[in-house]
Amino acid sequence: MFSPSQMPCAECGESVVRGAAETHACDPSRRLDFQMLTMRRGILAFDTDLHVYLSGKQGRFEAWLAARDVRRSA
Repeated sequence: MFSPSQMPCAECGESVVRGAAETHACDPSRRLDFQMLTMRRGILAFDTDLHVYLSGKQGRFEAWLAARDVRRSA
């Protein structure tokens, strides 16, 4: 947990002393993990969202168009 003199880095989530926020350097690995954590809900919903889209009019048309283009290029 964060103490009153610390705050989470907006880029990597690491606890940083308030006065040292300007000098903080994010660890690339920690930053990637933090970004993946913030996108988790969207990543988990991707399959469902794709299925819903492909079930609609626009999605069915896009799928048909892509299949047609593949057949033409083969």
